[in-house]
Amino acid sequence: MRVYLLCLALASALALAPPRGWPPPHASRHLSHSPAPLRAAPHPPRARALALAERPEEKDSLQARVRLFWRLAVPYFEEAEGAKLNFGLMLLLVLVKSSISVIFSYVGRDFYSALSAKDQALFLEKTVTYAVGLAVATPLTVLYKFQRQRLALNWREWMTTELARQYYADQAYYKIEMDRDVDNPDQRITEDVAAFTQVSLDFFITLMTAAIDLVSFSGILYSIYPQLFYAIFAYAGFGSFTTVQLGKALVGQNAEQLLREANLRYSLVRLRENAESIAFYQGEAQEEGEVSARLGQAVENKRAILGTQRNLEFFTVGYSYLIQILPVLVVSPLYFAGAVELGVITQSTGAFNHVLNDLSIIVNQFEGISSFSAGLGRLSTFVERMESYQRGESRATFRLAAGPADRAARRSLWETIRYGQRGAPPAPPAANRSAWSFVRYGQRGAPPPAAPTPPARAGDAAAASSRIRNIEAEVAEGGAVIEVHDLTLFTPDGTRQLFANVSLSVQRGEHLLVMGNSGTGKSSMLRAVGGLWDRGTGEIIRPPTAKTMFLPQRPYCTLGSLRQQLVYPRTVAEWRQSNTDEPLLSALRTVQLGRLTGQLDATRDWGDELSLGEQQRLAFARVLVNKPALAILDEATSALDLNNEAVMYGAIARLPGITFVSVGHRPSLLRFHKTKLRMFGMERSPSFDIEQINNATVTAQLEASLAA
Repeated sequence: MRVYLLCLALASALALAPPRGWPPPHASRHLSHSPAPLRAAPHPPRARALALAERPEEKDSLQARVRLFWRLAVPYFEEAEGAKLNFGLMLLLVLVKSSISVIFSYVGRDFYSALSAKDQALFLEKTVTYAVGLAVATPLTVLYKFQRQRLALNWREWMTTELARQYYADQAYYKIEMDRDVDNPDQRITEDVAAFTQVSLDFFITLMTAAIDLVSFSGILYSIYPQLFYAIFAYAGFGSFTTVQLGKALVGQNAEQLLREANLRYSLVRLRENAESIAFYQGEAQEEGEVSARLGQAVENKRAILGTQRNLEFFTVGYSYLIQILPVLVVSPLYFAGAVELGVITQSTGAFNHVLNDLSIIVNQFEGISSFSAGLGRLSTFVERMESYQRGESRATFRLAAGPADRAARRSLWETIRYGQRGAPPAPPAANRSAWSFVRYGQRGAPPPAAPTPPARAGDAAAASSRIRNIEAEVAEGGAVIEVHDLTLFTPDGTRQLFANVSLSVQRGEHLLVMGNSGTGKSSMLRAVGGLWDRGTGEIIRPPTAKTMFLPQRPYCTLGSLRQQLVYPRTVAEWRQSNTDEPLLSALRTVQLGRLTGQLDATRDWGDELSLGEQQRLAFARVLVNKPALAILDEATSALDLNNEAVMYGAIARLPGITFVSVGHRPSLLRFHKTKLRMFGMERSPSFDIEQINNATVTAQLEASLAA
């Protein structure tokens, strides 16, 4: 099997090297709508993950392509249950199928020789032999095809599951949306994986059959006429070389077509998701123009592909037609001289076609291989990015990463700390994080490291490529819920500094309100505290993720029942292990959604069913149900009136042990918080200001304003 994989990778790489200058500089891209975020269960690392570590500038080399294919293909056959058995069974059926072809070549020879000699008895005998062979060959051929399709399906299922697991792990689905080099992850997980597994097996069958036929039929061909055997190698070599030269542009064109088709689909998905807003704006004409433009780009590139295929087929079609008559032309002098029978002519034609097809893999499979190459490159880039996120490496440092031995050593150390010894059951997530935080940073409440991170300057490349230390730890009695030390934050791509050197400490129950003008980094501060953005310097200490909830301005409604909306991100099964429906009903009544108490099992598109204000109240109900230690609210009451806003904040403020951090512009929010953090971005230094809130004064001012 390893020999097959290596041969497949080598053959693909030889035929697939894209032309110089590809992709074109005008190539378009767009981030696709990603699948709804799901809660991934923690899992130990695999013995051989779908890991890639090629430098981007080396990916077009032969060695890199072989390595990319190898690392994508091998894990399934080494780890999936029953993969080797299914592969072995398919291999056996390939051998049987090839043997049947050889047997039928001899049966066919005798059949036509008997017909030419007008030997009726021999003719009937060979007819019966052919019928028996057909009865045996038919079920074996059907089983071979079934086993081939089943193996491809099993491989796709395993590989898609593994990629989806990595996609959800460590919030890679969020980070990859920030990565401008990776477009349309949904297409890569679905279509590219399906194409990779199917084409890999198809090409393997071709290679395997070619190897067997080459041995079997070359002997037949050589025994008939050695000159024909030698001529076939020259003809196949000429055909392969010419095909590669005529069709090498297809590799880049197919890659571009995948991108443009995905962009077209994405524009239609956006139209569906934003139908109401577009209808209010009456923006149909602009949206139609956008879809038409993307369709035009896809059609334009497809026309270029058709032109390349046309030029290629001018050669390949003539090449194929000549195969049908060439062996007859070569052997016919022997037949006319009486040296061979008619059956030998038919056998030599069949053997010639078999051997020539075996030697003409590149000619016959070039278009499929070029499409396969495009998917292989996209798939490998996608896996590489997810692996780099899970290793905690930035893209900038990834290009300069240490060699394989050093990288493996670092990964092994990280896996030991995070997951324990290889093969041991994984520890609970909170225990893993707590142990890691203790090993790396010591106890909660201890002073910061002796050598603090130096302040970053705007445009400081080193700071822009650094990672913020985000530590999750349990809150000690009387300790701070959130500690921020000398935090400097950049956008995820490292191109813009948002603020610098922010330090603060939030004690339990001392709710924090973050205010400031637009663009000063308010929501970005929450993303950093939540662990979503980590480009910059400094340190953040916060409660474990399992005890933190984030409420965005537009809440996320998962696909499922109302009960699932309330217990999210937990599952209904997890909730029912130790809870009843009463807390869910109570939460709905508290947030003034009592009309929904009889619909816990109703499954609808709740994002469309509920208004934005109702969705925001549903998000507060989630907080009441899950009772987190920290709630992060980003404009979470923007669609609520002041009375409902007061009800929501009052409800979560009564939860025992909760601390919440809010971003907002309304003065009415001041009375629900004890500390105000005002952000100034990079407009001034320092870029923040902290002050205590006098709730009595704020309440009096608000009441006076309402009365007026």
